[in-house]
Amino acid sequence: MKSANNFTFQVAIVGSGPSGFYVAEALVNSGISTEITILERLPCPYGLVRYGVAPDHQKLKSVSHTLDAIAEHPSVTFLGNLEVGKDIQISELMELYHVVVFTTGMPGSSLLGINGENLIGVHPSSTFVGWYNGHPDYQTQSFDFGHDTAIIIGHGNVAIDICRVLTKSIDELRKSDIPDSALEVLSENKIKNVHLIGRRGPVQAKFTTKELHELGKLENCNVSINPKFLKLGTACQQELDEISNQLARKNHVIFQTYINNFKEKNADKKQIAIDFMLKPKAFKGDKKLQSIIFEESHLEGTAFKQISVLSNRLLEISCGLAFTSVGLKGAKFDGLFNDSPKETLSNVNSRLVNDHGDIIYGMYAAGWVKRGPNGVIGTNRECAQDTVDRILEDLTIFADHSALGRNGLMSILKVRNIQYVTFDDWKIIDAIEIEKGQKLGKPREKFTSVSGMLACI
Repeated sequence: MKSANNFTFQVAIVGSGPSGFYVAEALVNSGISTEITILERLPCPYGLVRYGVAPDHQKLKSVSHTLDAIAEHPSVTFLGNLEVGKDIQISELMELYHVVVFTTGMPGSSLLGINGENLIGVHPSSTFVGWYNGHPDYQTQSFDFGHDTAIIIGHGNVAIDICRVLTKSIDELRKSDIPDSALEVLSENKIKNVHLIGRRGPVQAKFTTKELHELGKLENCNVSINPKFLKLGTACQQELDEISNQLARKNHVIFQTYINNFKEKNADKKQIAIDFMLKPKAFKGDKKLQSIIFEESHLEGTAFKQISVLSNRLLEISCGLAFTSVGLKGAKFDGLFNDSPKETLSNVNSRLVNDHGDIIYGMYAAGWVKRGPNGVIGTNRECAQDTVDRILEDLTIFADHSALGRNGLMSILKVRNIQYVTFDDWKIIDAIEIEKGQKLGKPREKFTSVSGMLACI
């Protein structure tokens, strides 16, 4: 093994969301002489913070200031507008770096796999979230808000985010960083009724309490729950009473306040109904969505092991717009393997494995693509530290090998004439977005195309 005086650990991180930055932070703090290159497909960093956090939750986006400090550390180099698998191959990165860490998140939506899911008006949540957050990949998407009823299938925070965007007034949305192009379309929003529908019961819902409570504070909106859904069976009550199940108990208190609104009908208010125990069976319509068929169900079994049992009772709800928010899918790369059903990268203790389960030394994962879409932004810091701990355990495997790292990569990019974006370049783009936003009374006005961002530099 080379001495610490002449060994510089070369690490490439693929993906520049919070997990990627937190891996870099943990490496910088490890005490090992490290040179880190963060590779990002888009010209801009931050991943989920920029394109996943709801535009009306600006406080959550402020974590980007912490990430900025990591990006500007002397040991860290950010290279945007650089797509792994296209501009540079994984095999090339493995030759250039001692270690490659994948922190690419879960950019895709899981599908229900039922009839009619391809009808016009049915959209996976990721396309709508990407569209209203200004993600360049989703700006050609089309959404028809000319209907009076929309249905959101899923009981998590993304479903609530979508619900807020559909029900907030255009004046409220103008204070967020939703791009003006999306605001123009949303200004024609005619939706009066929104159904938030889950396949299980209120005790199993995945909303966080803060977001659930915020839903009831919307201006000119009535949030209601049918009282029948809060009549809990023995097993559900046991789950609710479990001392560690604080989230369910807090949510249940809020659910009960929405019972009082069940019979309230006010033509001047938008109506949000939170429904439970409904399994989607089919989307119906002639090319365009007209209604959704659900089957009612109930839970059977012991606490925390209950299964949903279908009743053969069908319910049809008319609607012209639907969003499915039932799970996410991880990014895929040629030569790497994904585990079903979450589509995380196949790994054992952060170390990537091949289709036979053998460890691929030098390749690691962190964040959602490692463990699935759970936790809050801060959870990724702990996850990143765990990955770096595994890397440090393996350090002796790599220390006898030389690696060109960033300098070698830059030479290849120069030969291929690839226009990459540095962090200083990004700061120019960032400043222009903020300046444009201030003129409009917004936090920022995002560029919604890669070409628009590159034109700044």
